[in-house]
Amino acid sequence: MTETWDVIVIGGGMLGLSTSYRLSQMGAKTLLLQAGPIGGGTSAANAGRAQVNEGHLDPLNIRIIREGLACLTTLEEELGAPFEWRRNGYLCLIKTEKLWNDWVERSKILSDGGIPTQVIDLKELKELEPHLNLTGLLGAAFTLEGLLNPFRFCWAFANAARRCGAELLPYTPVSSFELDQERIVAARSGSYRYEAKLFAIMCGAWTPMVTQMAGVEVPIRHTHAEAFILEPTRMVIHNTIGLADFYEIIHGKPKAVAIGIGPQSHDTLLVTESVTQTDELHTRNSAWGISGIASELLKIYPELGNIRVIRAWGAPTSFTPDEEPIIGWIPERENLYVASSLVETITAVPVISEWIAKMILGYEPPVSLELFSPERFLTTTKQTESYS
Repeated sequence: MTETWDVIVIGGGMLGLSTSYRLSQMGAKTLLLQAGPIGGGTSAANAGRAQVNEGHLDPLNIRIIREGLACLTTLEEELGAPFEWRRNGYLCLIKTEKLWNDWVERSKILSDGGIPTQVIDLKELKELEPHLNLTGLLGAAFTLEGLLNPFRFCWAFANAARRCGAELLPYTPVSSFELDQERIVAARSGSYRYEAKLFAIMCGAWTPMVTQMAGVEVPIRHTHAEAFILEPTRMVIHNTIGLADFYEIIHGKPKAVAIGIGPQSHDTLLVTESVTQTDELHTRNSAWGISGIASELLKIYPELGNIRVIRAWGAPTSFTPDEEPIIGWIPERENLYVASSLVETITAVPVISEWIAKMILGYEPPVSLELFSPERFLTTTKQTESYS
């Protein structure tokens, strides 16, 4: 006999795991299929930042950030597992007058929306980060965000989902779908067949590869990002550091480095990121990426010149043409839901996964997610073959 599930979630990263938890919590018989290890892929390469001020400033995104942060403060207790959650300052370094003016305006919108943000001058910046090289800077935008351990974050959701009855199958890549006209009947992984009433694809940069098997094209693209962790250092960096012109630095360039630094536990520092434009999906490092990040790091923290790299990694980072996520039902497939390419992923996951689970099960979420609907630019391939 073939076992039938209420929902099959494809993708075992942060969003797939959290949604599986919410679905099973609501009573749905849920199966999660993950191509690699649980919490693998891009989630395993996440810097652990609960970002708050780098996305779009429409009311929906601001609400997601505000409610996501509130949820994170109690989520360890809810899931019954620690993931090293703590609040931390974020300094977005400003180099030009235009960026200064842009962030003054942006800070007001964020603050009015319940996310206190302020632009500070060089004197205040030096007080916050005494070791920072201020050459070429005008100041920074400061806000309070959060940090956590992304591995523990994923496993907290995974274990909670299992306790609620969800089944999680790592190392089970989907190889094809069985279709009956406009419905997906089952997913196949090699010789194994998994049947469900509803299917939800949440594979990040790998999402287009999976939706193509169902005859659907989604306009999700990706860049390849690299990062590394330094050995413990006695030099204290109090806040997470980033650049106000991050997107301007990387946009449209085949290779670029936009520096970011995050203090970790045990006095280590996580340093990001080199960005490569590529069609290939992989998790390797390049020689230019590591050296490029190191070169930019020493420009703002020269004292780190003798510190060694102890671990490095790379991963694809997905995005859409309008840089908003894709979340919603696929019009050409009656029972296919897609969610991918969140901007402030960690901040959004705790709250948006609950809204997604409600939509999948036919309930109204507390806020409309139409802004993220696939219908805004989705097309379908001509593939109409059905499988028996």
